[in-house]
Amino acid sequence: MKSIKILNIIGSGRKKGHTAKICSLINQNLREMAKLENKSIEIEDLFLSDYTLKPCIGCRICMDRDENKCPLNDDLPQIKEKMHGVDGIIFASPVYVGDVSSLMKILIDRMAYMCHRQEFYKKCGFIIATTNATSLKRTIHTMGAALYSWGFKTIGTQGFKTETSNDPIEELETRYRKKLHKLSKKFYKGVKEKAYLKPSALSIATFKLQQKYRADPEYASSVDYNYWKEQGWTDSKQSYYIEHNSGPLRVFLSKLLYGIFQLIF
Repeated sequence: MKSIKILNIIGSGRKKGHTAKICSLINQNLREMAKLENKSIEIEDLFLSDYTLKPCIGCRICMDRDENKCPLNDDLPQIKEKMHGVDGIIFASPVYVGDVSSLMKILIDRMAYMCHRQEFYKKCGFIIATTNATSLKRTIHTMGAALYSWGFKTIGTQGFKTETSNDPIEELETRYRKKLHKLSKKFYKGVKEKAYLKPSALSIATFKLQQKYRADPEYASSVDYNYWKEQGWTDSKQSYYIEHNSGPLRVFLSKLLYGIFQLIF
């Protein structure tokens, strides 16, 4: 029986901080849900602070030539390999100065080329943010925009407000028990049922808009064009990254959205 594989990417240097504690509570729920269904589940916590990630220097080599020619020699390939090897990924960050942590932002910046050459269209994602003050929505939006651009099917998002600088995990579990169970159930169901097979109307319309530009013969020598061609995405009959199960209404709405996009862009 194939295991369900989950990866928590935690953008906090505090391994016993609120973000790590929330992920730990979600892990417990996911394991309990898998146990009830007699399913195997593997969960790994990946703390970005354990890896060497150098800040993007803006050279554009990954965008214009090849991401594998990036001059920054660090642990990004290892992180990406772990991401490709699982079914679902939880991105979790504390709020630092009104947005994601620097660790999470570096990861997002370093994978900017995926906004053009999507790699995670068969992955389910979930977004977690924690704060002792404000800016949960903004922090969630930053991670959400990245996941959307990389091809993820985002199952949901959730912010958590803490009372002190170090709330005990027992207090967090008591305060957020219902919320944690609800979001864990939603994520578990989405991963198990491969929710990425049902992209939203917006996702389908966005794919078609990108296809319009990526498939333009004028850019036939570009790395983006070649990548899209290799994937079979330059074919006008291709409606999304993969064959999907979105219903007729959603497909119809995607066509309306695409028409609007063409007027705007």
